[in-house]
Amino acid sequence: MFFSINIYSKNLWTIKNIEFQGLRYFSKEEALKNILFNIGSEISEHDIKNSIKSLFQTGKFADIKVLCSEKSLIFKVIERPLIYHINFLGNHVITNTILKKYLDQLGFEIGKQYNPYLTNIFIENIKKFYNHVGRYKVKIKLITTFSSNNRVNLKILIDEGNLSQINSIQILGNKNFSRDEIISLFKLKDYTPWWYLLDKCVYYSDQLEKDLNNLSKFYLNKGYYYFHIDKKTINFLKDQNKVNIVLHISEGNKYNIAQFFINGNTLQYYKKIKNLININHNEVYNQEKIDLIIHKIKYFLSENGYINAQIVINPQINFKKKTIILNFNININQRYFVNKIRFIGNELTQDSVLRREIKQIEGEWLNLKLIDLGKESLERIKYLYDIKITKDFLYHKKNAVDITYEIKEQPTGTINFGLGYGKDSGLSFNASLSKDNLLGSGNSIKASVIKNDNQKYADFLVTYPYFFDDGTNLNMRLFYNNFKYHLNDTSMLTKQTAGFESDLSFLIDEFNRFNVGFGYTRNSLINTDNLINTTSLVHQKNKKIFITNINQKFDDKSLTNSLVNNFTLNYSFLHNTLRNVYFPVSGNQTYFSGKNTIPGSDDNFYKFLLDTEQYIPLDEEKKFIFLTHFRAGFGDSLNKEKLPFYENFHSNSSNNVRGFRVNTIGPKQNDAINNLKECLGHKNNNFCESLDSVGGNAMIMTNLELVVPIPFVKEEYTNFLRSSLFLDAGNIWDTKSKQQKNNSNLQFIDFSSLKNIYSSIGLSLQWFSPIGPLVFSYAFPIYTNQSNQLEAFQFNIGKNW
Repeated sequence: MFFSINIYSKNLWTIKNIEFQGLRYFSKEEALKNILFNIGSEISEHDIKNSIKSLFQTGKFADIKVLCSEKSLIFKVIERPLIYHINFLGNHVITNTILKKYLDQLGFEIGKQYNPYLTNIFIENIKKFYNHVGRYKVKIKLITTFSSNNRVNLKILIDEGNLSQINSIQILGNKNFSRDEIISLFKLKDYTPWWYLLDKCVYYSDQLEKDLNNLSKFYLNKGYYYFHIDKKTINFLKDQNKVNIVLHISEGNKYNIAQFFINGNTLQYYKKIKNLININHNEVYNQEKIDLIIHKIKYFLSENGYINAQIVINPQINFKKKTIILNFNININQRYFVNKIRFIGNELTQDSVLRREIKQIEGEWLNLKLIDLGKESLERIKYLYDIKITKDFLYHKKNAVDITYEIKEQPTGTINFGLGYGKDSGLSFNASLSKDNLLGSGNSIKASVIKNDNQKYADFLVTYPYFFDDGTNLNMRLFYNNFKYHLNDTSMLTKQTAGFESDLSFLIDEFNRFNVGFGYTRNSLINTDNLINTTSLVHQKNKKIFITNINQKFDDKSLTNSLVNNFTLNYSFLHNTLRNVYFPVSGNQTYFSGKNTIPGSDDNFYKFLLDTEQYIPLDEEKKFIFLTHFRAGFGDSLNKEKLPFYENFHSNSSNNVRGFRVNTIGPKQNDAINNLKECLGHKNNNFCESLDSVGGNAMIMTNLELVVPIPFVKEEYTNFLRSSLFLDAGNIWDTKSKQQKNNSNLQFIDFSSLKNIYSSIGLSLQWFSPIGPLVFSYAFPIYTNQSNQLEAFQFNIGKNW
């Protein structure tokens, strides 16, 4: 900073006028705000110097001079040039967007003054970024072009260079472990396995530090207490993008643990702490095991209010015997109780809804396990996510802590809709509306409808969580279904079903629930076969009609009744340990349900359903996850009759083999007709097989999936995107089928055989999008026959609100 002060009067004087010369982009009003006096103030030389410093601190000026007289003070300024264009050339690894964001942080924005002192900072930091991605010969040059109107054009030239590859990794000083054993611990390699021929051995400085840290852990866990990395040398070969890495290590001797002692004020917890230290006499020293023991002791003490316990290991080394005596010096410090528990971030959810999920009670000793269990319970609520816990120590109360749960809410309403067309069902419309956490109460409702030529369906479900204070939930459901079964070209059966279900869900523990309740179903059956028999003479002049007896087809006496009333006892069990609701990464969810008719019902049957899924992470970062999903059901009559056909299992959206159209897997109706041109399904001589399945009393579906990262997708998007490879298999059977085969060589599948399994392999993409969950799948069927209805590409779409 350069300035000059010319004083023509005494040291103190009253200023009558302040002028600025040279202002172009910086207004006089803003300049006056940054000087330390006003017109009429009594000023000195010291005040002028401080005002100049204040103006320079704005970063707007390159030079300031001051002229003084008895009446006026004149600031002659030269403003820094204004940035009007920024251009990047040569960058491919780092996009323009990222570079512009970093420039904005330094103040290099279009429309702002250019500060040349920040250019070196920018260049050095960008070079460091390139070094992190394996490019150590990057060159960056900034060219400035000034215009006559005090503006500047910035052109940033970047020569990214090539990736620096590892030429060799040399280990010096290893005696007890071979070089191959040590290199196997590294992610950095100086060779490429044959199955990774396209990969390159790129050098990353950050990864080398991680590899060296793993090497130290390896030796310390093997008993080498004094292992040390003496020196590391990184040699960049001239005129080549290759690196030689040389590591000098000292292994030292192997040590065993002779014994351990517990010292300090452990109070009544001495025995429990001692049981947590599972170290045997003369056991090999293992740093990882000791760290785990310290963690267990601290967590145990935190369950009893001692959240600031200090544990220091003081080793006594016997160099001759190569043994170590471990002294666990423990200071449990002060015991804390919970003063208040608060929730922040819940704009909709009522405080009482959140408070009933936590396990820690205000006024009691702080228990970290109960606090964590409360967090896990909140995480299982699907409209809450990203839950954080903070502990605030109160200074006015020596041993009091306030616990704050910081939560985030996400949309709890969903509208699903869809249109489709089927050859037999015509135009199909379906829609559903659901709302969790209704008015912040935690209650939920769901309504859905389906309408096509064959079906009219409506369903309404209400759930009251914590209907009783002990965690018991109340569920109530109303439903209506009008469905037409196409038995052949001229005969059909219409089933109208209406019903009500209600159950109580009892909380066993944090992960298990048991449901029990009652249901009523009213089935009204209309057999149009009888109607056609009375009028068939009118139509026989135009075409011949072949009608078989409907009771022979289904072998079901219930079809002779026009009205069937059933009362059922419903029960189920749910075990849920899944982590994350929408995209689980680990845990198990098992659902078992059953129902059976009770006295007063027209039918006499039972049904069971088992649905279980297990998520197994295959790596620490949980990017690769193995999923197993198994769904099985069985139903039968409690007498010699068959399970009523309207209780059969069908391949709907929840249990289907992907690649096959919904409701086509399983037993199909086989009708004898004279005019095969009227057949909508598979033709076999004078028999016609229906397009849709009539269902069965036994069902097995299984899915094996491998969740894999999506290439070129950033890690922060993995909470909204998931891809997987899958193998689906299963079928639906009628174990009491008496289906007859015709005499031709072409025969239909015998669905009473367990050998017939449908299967497919494929790819799946799930996206929790702003408009709701989208699920896409493309499947390749493994087993097919002429009657299959294939549908390789399938997707579902939803809307959140």
